Amino acid sequence: MPKKIKHQTSLTPSHWHDILHKEFEGESDRACVILAATLLDAALETLLKACLSPSISGTDSLFDGSNAPLGTFSARIDLSYRLGLISPQLTRDLHLIRRIRNDFAHNVAGCSFDDTSVRDRILELSRSNRINERHQSWKEAFGDTPKGHFQIVVSWMQWHLRAITNSAQSFSVASNEWGYSDEWGRLDEEGEQVSTKK
Repeated sequence: MPKKIKHQTSLTPSHWHDILHKEFEGESDRACVILAATLLDAALETLLKACLSPSISGTDSLFDGSNAPLGTFSARIDLSYRLGLISPQLTRDLHLIRRIRNDFAHNVAGCSFDDTSVRDRILELSRSNRINERHQSWKEAFGDTPKGHFQIVVSWMQWHLRAITNSAQSFSVASNEWGYSDEWGRLDEEGEQVSTKK
């Protein structure tokens, strides 16, 4: 049975606007994209850890190590979707940001918000969630440019992921199965356990 765990996170979009505005200010386009993806990746990790039963060891083999099954941004996006934590649309947009991140990380030369392929993907992001259209004040804060639109979308996603983490339901650790108990016995005609302990 899932249980609710309270996490201390800011639930105001302006909090994330301020953080991202300060972090992105003066940074290259490449640094902005990589930082944004890293923040979203970390937010997904926090969300998943809030929902999954705790690890039975000091380290978490699902997330830690080079072969960890949830060690990548892509895997965290997909599992968050499969657990019903994020919508298909947010899943698609997070993968779009991941692809933008990969372009910036793997291309040694070039890559800027002015590149046609990058601008097209950011336009796709903006059309998908329409945050830029609905919040003119955010546009004024970040600027009506591809970089500004990207920052607004990332800021909103960051806030949303942290907000749902705040109300996450954690799976409880399962009780020992009947085979581990001294009280197990045969099953009756209805399939109920009949104890043989004396």
